[in-house]
Amino acid sequence: MGRTRVRGVGIVGPSSKEGHDVRKTKERTGLEMAKVRASVWVLAVLVIAGLAAGCGQVSDRAQQEAEKKVENKGQQIQKEAKEKVETKKQQAKEKVEAGREDLEKKVDDLKTEVNGLQSDVTELQKKINAHEQKEQEQQINQLKRALKDLKENVEAHQRQGH
Repeated sequence: MGRTRVRGVGIVGPSSKEGHDVRKTKERTGLEMAKVRASVWVLAVLVIAGLAAGCGQVSDRAQQEAEKKVENKGQQIQKEAKEKVETKKQQAKEKVEAGREDLEKKVDDLKTEVNGLQSDVTELQKKINAHEQKEQEQQINQLKRALKDLKENVEAHQRQGH
């Protein structure tokens, strides 16, 4: 029969020859327990290191994914910004083009109006010239009549005095 440990009493069991074996067994058990404890500690360290390394890889992977997401988001935002700029640029070009066409239409309208006014001026000039010519002809006719009357008066005067 082997020795048994009883709580509060210590080791109970046959003594004598087995006592010597008990010390060896105790020493062996102590060494084995030390080996087991050391192995448990090594295993715990390895598990913790593995978890840390695994978490690190996951963390690294997560960080890489996050960086990739951020980079993609940045590229998307940059693309959207470029598209907005291009849209604004196109709208500005269209606005400028519409303004240019509007100005061209106004210029054409003004040219038409100027040409119409020029025609009116030409017509008025013709009427003025015609009126002046008519007045001149009337003045000439009046002068001719006056000259004729004067000649007749002079002839009548010469006839009477001669």
